[in-house]
Amino acid sequence: MTRTFLHSFDPPASSPVAGATVDLDVADIEDAGIREVLQTPGAAYGAWSILDTLLTPTGVGTPFIFKQPLGHAREVKVALSGLFGRFVARAYLERYFGLSIFAHLGNNVIDLDRRKQARIKRLARGDLPDWIACKSDLTSLTIAEAKGCHDSGGPAKALARAWTQAGRIDVTVKGRRVTVKRIAVATRWGVANSNPADAYLSVRDPVDEGDPIDQQDKDAPFIGLLRLHVANMIEPLGHAELAQALRTLTRQTFPRPLRDAAARARAVLDNAPIGQVEKAHEIDGLVGGIVTRAGPITDAVASTIDQEALARLNLRPVFIGVDRDLIRAAIDGEAVTIRGRLAERVSPDEFARPDRAGGWIIPLGTERRIIGGT
Repeated sequence: MTRTFLHSFDPPASSPVAGATVDLDVADIEDAGIREVLQTPGAAYGAWSILDTLLTPTGVGTPFIFKQPLGHAREVKVALSGLFGRFVARAYLERYFGLSIFAHLGNNVIDLDRRKQARIKRLARGDLPDWIACKSDLTSLTIAEAKGCHDSGGPAKALARAWTQAGRIDVTVKGRRVTVKRIAVATRWGVANSNPADAYLSVRDPVDEGDPIDQQDKDAPFIGLLRLHVANMIEPLGHAELAQALRTLTRQTFPRPLRDAAARARAVLDNAPIGQVEKAHEIDGLVGGIVTRAGPITDAVASTIDQEALARLNLRPVFIGVDRDLIRAAIDGEAVTIRGRLAERVSPDEFARPDRAGGWIIPLGTERRIIGGT
């Protein structure tokens, strides 16, 4: 079900949509939300699965308006506003900018490829932006920050704070600044029968031109970003050893330790349980796990009967998985192979939803079940 926001974009000529509003599908926001809570340490599991029930039941194409304020205490409002703001911003970036590979920054400076000296460089004190991201073809390196607010005057102040945060890092390769797109996204929530009444989504998006980068080094930040994206996705799904092996690849300085780390990562991947989607021949070999409203199931095996029971109890079970062959390509670090794998087209499926980064979200129940790997 699509919902709309009043939309502003700076610079206006670069806006991805024409007109004064932008629409997002609530299901896409929820999918972005589940990816976000998996990849963000400490995020609230289950928050992704309640969004639709919080909105006014006004139908397709109507404004994105909450039935009631997001809590009464300021602390609750701030926490939920920030969380849902990331969900909406990620869905917006995925749909309108084609971004699909995301790594979270937290407050740590990150090595993307220590051997090629590809890293995140802090420029100022304060919280770092939410994400560094790119497209599935390993282009459009993007630094993005999301804010959610209830400001009665609109999202301008939140957007300014987000823009400041987006400017606190550079991506460098051998000391040279890489060209990046910096994006700040601020969402001002609307509430039925209350103030503020309108939902706004405001964006600021200039390109920050960098220095010339040697051709042999251009792919290093993107490969490191993919490794971190996959590691953060699969770790809470019960694949901590494989996640750590992927992160270790970004921290190797010399060729021999890098080869050893890659060999170990391949061995861990070969031993990882693989989930197969029942009655779906186009989706094959996923590394992942089952997630419900209560969080991932990592300490038990959920049989097909269990999966149906979870669905009947409205616990919204889904299988989240990443293509095993893509993980292998990320370990090998071959950009051509990665691009080829991500460019492969998949046949439309009534249930399973791909994310253009080798990942799948598959709702479970009587119509679709996972066998193995859970």
